[in-house]
This record gives sequence, structure tokens and C-alpha cells, in this order.
Amino acid sequence: MAWSTPKTDWHGETVDDVYIGDRFNAVDFNRIKNNLEYLRGLAIKMYEEFSIHSLGNDRTPKDYFYADEINQLEENLTTINSKTLKRSYGTPPIYVDNGNVMDFNELNRLESAILDLYNKLTNEYEGRRMFTWNFGMKGGL
Repeated sequence: MAWSTPKTDWHGETVDDVYIGDRFNAVDFNRIKNNLEYLRGLAIKMYEEFSIHSLGNDRTPKDYFYADEINQLEENLTTINSKTLKRSYGTPPIYVDNGNVMDFNELNRLESAILDLYNKLTNEYEGRRMFTWNFGMKGGL
């Protein structure tokens, strides 16, 4: 799974009862889903094995998103975070069918948290890989 730069500048507003702003679509869902899978792969190189919910194949523009799938994205982020760095990324809402929907604030929170974990885990992994120890004395005894 390849890493894709998260969208952290979601915006929206309502003008005369009409929403004007970014719309969540299949590309966004796939990016978030795949980035979480990437983070899990990176995390298990340094931490104990754990699993996250599989959300199946990438979505197409014809596919619908369901509340339980959005909740699973949030759960996957929570799982990765709790098994690794244990950062505070706010309290995710619980979505229900025909209930509240992800707004631009929640999308910014989710994707910013994913980016933060990516940066921190990548730094940890790269630092670990390049760290060297010198247990001897230069020039011998």
C-alpha cells in the first residue's frame, strides 16, 4: 500500500441554506483507508503485531459509504494510535445510519491525526534504522 498525502485543508460553509465547500468522495475514502493500512504496516515493523478492520477494495464513484465504514476508519486510527504512540487526537463521533455525517472539521481532525502519526512513526523508523552503537574503544586496548 502506498502513502498518499492527506487532505488537511477541508473547508465548508452554508450560504442561504446551501452547502458550499469540499465534498467527501470515493477518492477521499480510499486515501484515508489506504493511509491507515500503510500506517499499520509501518507500525508493526517497530511494535507488536496488531490488526485493524479491513474495509475491502477501493471504492468507486458509484459506491456508497455507510456509517459503520466511517466508524471503522475512526476505529482503525484509534487502534494504530493506541498500539503505538498513544497521542491525543480528540474524541471521534459515532456515526449512525441516517444520522450525523462527517463534516469538514471531523475530516480535518481525522486526516491531520493520520498525517501526524505518519510523520512521527516515519521519524521513529528512520531514526531506528540509522542509529549505530560503538561498543569498542578506538584504537583497541
